[in-house]
Formats: sequence, structure tokens, C-alpha cells
Amino acid sequence: MLEHMTLSRRPLATRLVALTTTLLLACALGVIVVATAAATTPSAKKPSVTIEGSEFSPKTLRVKAGAKVKVTNEDGTTHTFTANKGAFDTGDIGGGTSATVTVKKPGTYAYHCEIHSTMKGTVKAT
Repeated sequence: MLEHMTLSRRPLATRLVALTTTLLLACALGVIVVATAAATTPSAKKPSVTIEGSEFSPKTLRVKAGAKVKVTNEDGTTHTFTANKGAFDTGDIGGGTSATVTVKKPGTYAYHCEIHSTMKGTVKAT
């Protein structure tokens, strides 16, 4: 029988391997598995955003007001993490480096990359 797996606190790569393994085992046993993934990240003690493949991940980040958000650029090109209305801005973040911003007040903050206009996301602070 399949064991219940708590994947939400594991790194993404570990979760994907565990999910793939579970699905393969379920298929072999003839079990139907329904998997869902959250579209947003819940509040975390150390909220972070990763830039990879010219995309922000997660697209929507939930934090508490006053939280520091670490933004890590895993791309080989420079990006920014800039609030549309100026609430925060990392400035240029070179490939393989990171920067931190503070989301000072509650609210919903749309953000983008100043260099690549198609890169967008949202921070929701409570």
C-alpha cells in the first residue's frame, strides 16, 4: 500500500522525485492518484524567490509585513526584482548572486524585472 507523504517542506527537487516515484508505484499497483499543487507559497520564516529560466518562482509569494525576501538569480543573465509602484527594488542581481528586499507594509505588490518586461509576479503581505 502507498504511504502518505508530506512533501510540502522538502526542497522542490526532492518533492518532484518523491512525486514521480509515488506516481510510478501507483501506476504499477493500479491506483489512481490525484495530485494538486498550490499556486502560492504560504508565509515562511525566510521567504524567498528564485529566478530561473527568466521566470520568478513562486509567481505569488505570501509574507508577513516587515518580512525580508531573499531573491536568488540562478540565471546566467542579470535581472531585477522591482515593485511596480516602487515599494522595493533589488537593483541589478547578477547571475549566481542574490539580494534582499523588505516588504514593509501589508498589501499586494505586483513586481517585475526592469530588464525583462515579461517577468512578473506578486507579493502578498499581511
